[in-house]
Amino acid sequence: MNTRFLCDRHLGKLAKWLRILGYDTLWNPADMSQDFLRRGGRDGRIALTRKRDLEGVGLDRLIVVKADRVDEQIGEILDKLALTPDPKDRLTLCLRCNATLEAVVKEGMEGAVPAHVYQNNTCFRRCPICGRIYWRGTHTRNVEEFLRRHIPTHPP
Repeated sequence: MNTRFLCDRHLGKLAKWLRILGYDTLWNPADMSQDFLRRGGRDGRIALTRKRDLEGVGLDRLIVVKADRVDEQIGEILDKLALTPDPKDRLTLCLRCNATLEAVVKEGMEGAVPAHVYQNNTCFRRCPICGRIYWRGTHTRNVEEFLRRHIPTHPP
């Protein structure tokens, strides 16, 4: 997946959902600035913002997101850029750090996850930066259901 994003402080939920879909997405908790825009351009990222006053600045790698709700924002970005997320890329990035998750052996997870999670799962992944551990659970089904329900033009 080559499309990469940089989201401003007003688009934290969108950044999380773009990561869920497998898009490399940095989130900037600070206000939009020229440094933010330059960083996006330097890294080949598309800058996403809610600041409507930036709409006419002439940057070709800037999208001013119009929608208020995250489900509509996802659809807006996917439609505007004609993107079709690849299901194999889904849930491959850390939702906190944006790093690519690494597979870990089950035995290494004993004591690191709740006992019932350890007993009922065979595949685990860990963020190499923050150490957060991921597995297929109800959150995975919830993600799929959210996408089915709210992004019907881009089914899971």
